[in-house]
Amino acid sequence: MQMKNYLRRLKNPATLIGICGYVLTILSTLGFSVDNQAIMTILESICAICVLLGIMNNPETEGIDFPKSE
Repeated sequence: MQMKNYLRRLKNPATLIGICGYVLTILSTLGFSVDNQAIMTILESICAICVLLGIMNNPETEGIDFPKSE
């Protein structure tokens, strides 16, 4: 059950972008030559396409997730 919760969080684009950013930071610190800007741009574009296709969305809501104003 615990693993299911972690996998659901990976459907959040912000989570994937954050994880990728930290991985790139670790690789750069270890001395690998990495084009951080290019990789982040590609990842953000892929996440945007997945959001538009409905693959990545907020798993806690049904349909479109509009922010609520109170």
